[in-house]
Amino acid sequence: MDNKLSLDIEPKHFHTVLVGVDESYQGYVALANAIHQASEDSAKLVIASILELGDLSTFDAMSIPVIREKEDELQKHLDRYKEYALSQGLTDVETIVGNGSKAGAVLVQDLIPETNADLIIIGAHSKDGFLDYLGSQAVYVARNAKISSMIAR
Repeated sequence: MDNKLSLDIEPKHFHTVLVGVDESYQGYVALANAIHQASEDSAKLVIASILELGDLSTFDAMSIPVIREKEDELQKHLDRYKEYALSQGLTDVETIVGNGSKAGAVLVQDLIPETNADLIIIGAHSKDGFLDYLGSQAVYVARNAKISSMIAR
C-alpha cells in the first residue's frame, strides 16, 4: 500500500480580494489577512464596510442627512484602512460603502458581483467598536458566497 499523497491541484490565485471590515479587533484581523493575501497574489483589494439600515431608528433610517452622515463616517474609516494597505505595499486598493438590512447579504448579493471578487474575507465576530455587526454575518457569508471565503480569527 502506497501512503504517499499526490495531489495534482494548483492552488487558487486570487485576482480580487473583498474584505468586510468594521471598527473591531476581528475586523482588523480580517483586513490584515486580506492585505497579506492580496500581496501574495498581486491581487486587487476591495475594502468594504456596511451600513446596516436595520440598526438605525425608523426616523434615522428615513433621514437622508443621517444616512449620509453615517456613510461619511464609514468612509473615513475606509480611507484609513486604504492608506494602511497602500503603506504595506499594495498598489490596487479600492473602498466601498454598502448598505442594506444585513451586512452578510449585502456582501454576498451586492458587493461580490459588483466588485467581481473571487475571495471574500470577514472577521469571525465583532464585539467592540461602533460597528458591532459584521462578524455576526460570517456564517451567512461562508454558506452563501459562491466564491472562496475566509473567516479570520
